[in-house]
Amino acid sequence: MALILSRADVQRCLDMVDAIAAMRLAFGALSTHHAQAPHRLAVDLPAKSVALLMPSLLDTNHQHIFGLKVVTVNPQNLQRDLPRIFASILLLDATTGKTIAIMEGGWLTAMRTGAASGLATEMLARKDADALALFGAGAQAPTQVLAIHTVRPLREVRVVNRNDTHYHDLVQSLQALLGPACPPIIRATSSKEALAGAGLVACATISTTPLFSWNEIAPGTHINAIGAFTPEMCEVDPATLAHARIVVDQRDAALVEAGDLMQPLSAGLINGPETWHELGELVTGKYPGRQTTEEVTLFKSVGIAVQDAAVATHVYQKAQALGIGIEVDL
Repeated sequence: MALILSRADVQRCLDMVDAIAAMRLAFGALSTHHAQAPHRLAVDLPAKSVALLMPSLLDTNHQHIFGLKVVTVNPQNLQRDLPRIFASILLLDATTGKTIAIMEGGWLTAMRTGAASGLATEMLARKDADALALFGAGAQAPTQVLAIHTVRPLREVRVVNRNDTHYHDLVQSLQALLGPACPPIIRATSSKEALAGAGLVACATISTTPLFSWNEIAPGTHINAIGAFTPEMCEVDPATLAHARIVVDQRDAALVEAGDLMQPLSAGLINGPETWHELGELVTGKYPGRQTTEEVTLFKSVGIAVQDAAVATHVYQKAQALGIGIEVDL
């Protein structure tokens, strides 16, 4: 029997603490060669849309799970009053090949993307960091704040974005997600205002130009850059990258998709990937987390499929325990 799980089912089975724990498992497995995450495959669809296929194999805790996430991005859907992005996740028992679950992947993707930043923040941010400069107020922004607040309780969130509606939607989403624990949220008028004294930065945009400059970054700041995911996109300026300690989700993926790193690397403005660390290498203790109070650290993520497999496995197991979902004999 295969378990079918809706978005509401997934939300019932996943909180941020569990999502961060799943990221620790996923990146640790990847670093110790207990996971495979081939590069995603893109298939062009009509009307300048695209389908992204993200396979992965997770071999941990005596389990062998194969996951496949299918994401479609259709810019025309906004005119149809439909979401721009749809996602679904298929889980298979890798030993038998049997399908064990099919679940909605949109909320899971937002949570695992936030959770990766949460894990990086836990390992790299100063313990006293409590002010967050957030660039972007779109779909990924709420879970970025949720994850960072989970590991570094926030005193204040300063938002830099262009769209009034998105900002107000973000405030409502965070108030719903965090309840009474929601910190004050203010809208900054500039990157300089947002970054003044901020020890934490989250970039969640699709910008093709840097969002701030190095001289605006305070010593000891930790930056999570998760928005730019193509070679043409760029959220962080080369000077910041040149001064920061760079940690990536996966070197191979970053060298194909992370415009933030690819552009200055090709121009000779930053050191090569041999100087970067992978998040899994910090998880396993191969390299340390934050090393000094003054160090500026940057986590660059483009998202890899093993993250989805790890979180989806947790959701599947939790749904089984709670009796959630619809069982179907395929």
